[in-house]
Amino acid sequence: MQTPEELTKILSVAPELSVSEPEPGFPVIKVSTKTSTATIALHGAQVLTWIPEGQQPVLYVSPRAKYEAGIPYRGGIPVCWPWFGQVPDEPSKPQHGFARTRFWDLIEAKSGAATAHLTFKLALDDEARAMFPHDCEVTVHITVGDKLSVALKTKNIGEELFKVGGALHTYLTVGDIDRVQVEGIKECHYIDQLEDPPISKFQEVPVKIEEETDRIYRSVASVLMRDLGQKRSVFVDKSGSRSTVLWNPWIEKSKAIQDLPDRAYLEFVCIETANAGTDQPTVRPGKTHTLETVIGLRPLG
Repeated sequence: MQTPEELTKILSVAPELSVSEPEPGFPVIKVSTKTSTATIALHGAQVLTWIPEGQQPVLYVSPRAKYEAGIPYRGGIPVCWPWFGQVPDEPSKPQHGFARTRFWDLIEAKSGAATAHLTFKLALDDEARAMFPHDCEVTVHITVGDKLSVALKTKNIGEELFKVGGALHTYLTVGDIDRVQVEGIKECHYIDQLEDPPISKFQEVPVKIEEETDRIYRSVASVLMRDLGQKRSVFVDKSGSRSTVLWNPWIEKSKAIQDLPDRAYLEFVCIETANAGTDQPTVRPGKTHTLETVIGLRPLG
């Protein structure tokens, strides 16, 4: 893992970028531009916060979230790779892959007055290769400005093709979940993960969160979250994605999740740019697959 001193040397070319260590052994990069601020953890290459100038935070972070090695930080945008959810018939493999629970390396950083760009690389050790035995290079490219972009790139540097899944597990803060409308996934088929076994359904009506929700929508379209409580809309544009995951734990599960307050379900919804289930792109030798989400604000309209 890179030390704060090593990170400071890389960041020294950009006055908009700095590093802190909120907990020993957990470096966090702070981005301050004229258009927005953000914080990004080396653990998981995870964007923790993003706040456009003059706005309230766009990403939700649990007040009970903890920096702990091997445990994803609750909130922001955890990077799920090289699969989403559990691996069928291999329950010993970690849920949502292993990228979100490992330290990444910062390999490039540059910024201007309005925009900052950072690139992180995941080191694939023997343990990682045992779980995902393919020759590949994995990087995350983050752009912080008047919009927030996170691009997860998987390059096949071997001689055999492979499939890869994943998700950018975005927690969006809301004023009141009862006053949230999600547009862009009406008239889409989805897998209801709360059914046993999960079953396919069809979204016939506009989406509102009124109960525990865990759905994988078959959709390549962008999503717009209309947040009447905060009088704004948040758009989630995406590319390289065949799935949109919608998640809210609701009442009982919020109580059961230790790093969430009991009433946290009122304050966020996860709208995830993903390739989940059978939606796993093939990466051919020498090619790169990019899973990207772009988040920004619009007037409520």
